[in-house]
Amino acid sequence: MGKISDIRYDIRSYWERPRKNEYVSYKEVFTFCIGGMGIKTLGSLLSYMTLASTCLLFGSVYGLSPRHFIILTVITNLISIIKTPFVSMLVDNTRTKIGKFRPYVLWAGIPTVVGIIGMAYIPLETPTTLKVVVVGILINLVTIAQPLYNNAYMGVSQIITPNSYERTKILSVSEFLANLGPSLVQLLLPSLAGLFLGKDCMTNILTYRIFFPMFAVVGFLMGLLVMTNTRERTLQKEKEKEEKLPFFKGLKEISKSRYFWIVSVSKFFEGFKGGIGVLLAWVCTYQLGNSAAQGIIQSIVSVGFTPGIILAPLLMKKMGTKNAAFFAHALNCAAALLMLFTFKNGFVFFVIALFFYNFASGPQYIMQTSILSDGLDYHQDKYGTRLEGFAQNFMLMITTIGTILSTVTFSMIYENFGLVENEVTGITDYSILTQAEVREPIIQWVVIVAMIASALSALPYLFCNLKAADMVAIRERLEYKKFCGREDCAGLADEELREKYALYLEEKERENQIEKQKVEAQKKEAEKIRLARAKEKEDCQRELEDYRKKLIADGATVKDADRAVKLAKAERKQKEKKAAAEKRKKFMEDYNAFRARKKEFIKNDVRERKERGERGFLKILAREKFEDIIIEENMRADADAFAENPD
Repeated sequence: MGKISDIRYDIRSYWERPRKNEYVSYKEVFTFCIGGMGIKTLGSLLSYMTLASTCLLFGSVYGLSPRHFIILTVITNLISIIKTPFVSMLVDNTRTKIGKFRPYVLWAGIPTVVGIIGMAYIPLETPTTLKVVVVGILINLVTIAQPLYNNAYMGVSQIITPNSYERTKILSVSEFLANLGPSLVQLLLPSLAGLFLGKDCMTNILTYRIFFPMFAVVGFLMGLLVMTNTRERTLQKEKEKEEKLPFFKGLKEISKSRYFWIVSVSKFFEGFKGGIGVLLAWVCTYQLGNSAAQGIIQSIVSVGFTPGIILAPLLMKKMGTKNAAFFAHALNCAAALLMLFTFKNGFVFFVIALFFYNFASGPQYIMQTSILSDGLDYHQDKYGTRLEGFAQNFMLMITTIGTILSTVTFSMIYENFGLVENEVTGITDYSILTQAEVREPIIQWVVIVAMIASALSALPYLFCNLKAADMVAIRERLEYKKFCGREDCAGLADEELREKYALYLEEKERENQIEKQKVEAQKKEAEKIRLARAKEKEDCQRELEDYRKKLIADGATVKDADRAVKLAKAERKQKEKKAAAEKRKKFMEDYNAFRARKKEFIKNDVRERKERGERGFLKILAREKFEDIIIEENMRADADAFAENPD
């Protein structure tokens, strides 16, 4: 109970103000997590509107054919490539009163909500060609707005505090809680729809018209907390302007980067590999005959991603990044092979194989990112150029080509086995998939394609040859080159540079040691409190036992002695309750005084801003100014305490 009481007291103490040497209160962490849950909830709805025949809304409900999806995929991906540099430039040049990222929670969130809800309200009687046009317009609206919306949340997460240790703690909590949103949507949407609309709910337009607006609006309103109740804190100096890399020079440079091509070739096959995962909607709807079951089953197989993600660092440490990446992609191939030979034996075998397929897919993003990061550092050390921006955009082009080709391949498979549009109505009848002779060959060939793609995506990693020791040396050289490029190092001789760099490293090491000492001090203080309480409890027990023995020695009966001890315990407990009540009373007085001070400050600051003619986000800005004052007071108090007691 002591630990629970400490946690509760700690949360109350730092609910609206940060700890000393920190920047973020518990309230801001909480609202950031809830806001992230809303943002990811909104994003998770896109899994129900993919440009593929396996999408029940666009396929089974609206009757779009595989050929329609080819057209939409090509157009959407080309628009995506074209808009990427413009969106990047837009964000880079954003300057508002509340920061660079937070405004997009509103500006990009609204079109995302409009696009998602709009896709559920296309009239069923609309001519097929017009449906394709409307879907194309809405899906492109969402694919432009939603990444910007999600990136705004990610941007805030990176600069919510300049304290790296504090940021790590916040991210570890927020990632777990925020991802509960998509998990709940994945479970609840089909389950609730099945409860009210029956087992065929996922092919019923009412499911999307009722639940899309519900989840989208709730997610959007939760997401607004990131804009209104969190902050962007950047204390570092503005970065020096980097030299822009011309396109053709960048193309020449990227052609020399072995690790860019290793990761890009592997990612080229992701669209082909993804064909397995989207089969679940068809299997539930047309084989199991219960589309409502998709929610529960999707939740089960998605659990497979988690252990894979958790094990990624361990696999990379034990096997090396190269071998771990090859192993993870090869395991995809093995899981697809298992599915190929078992899916006809029953639905359970399909689910088991899909679970292992997801398990193998979980760590791949982490491994790919690590290999590409190492490769770009190697390239910079060897050739003197950084390629992150160019690599990102060029890789997008390569993966887009893969996505288009995979869509064409799977669409040809679907059409080859009878999934074609009616020549008169232009609508595709997906109920034909209830026939095993149509459905099973499609699943078989999709699995074969995914299995081959998994094998091909594993092969590039055999060509990795960077080792951990190589990367240590490379990053040391890059750190030195970066230091030499500073303005205060201009014109220094080599010997002077080395001496100055040695002092710089000593200072960095000293800062790291101070940070470690702070963490250790917190641990020691917590352990000291725990031991003190344990000793206090032990002393209390010993005093009561001595008191009992003394009573018996003075002639009291055992029963009377036990009663007296029990009475002493009750009196002691009553004193503890009284002390705790006094502590709570004092805390609430301080807390209420703090809140009153905050309320008064915000009221006065807003009034002053209005008198100066300022408009927009005044209450948010006033609250942030108050938080800065509190942080400054904490730091000043900490410095005063250190001056009085340096040890």
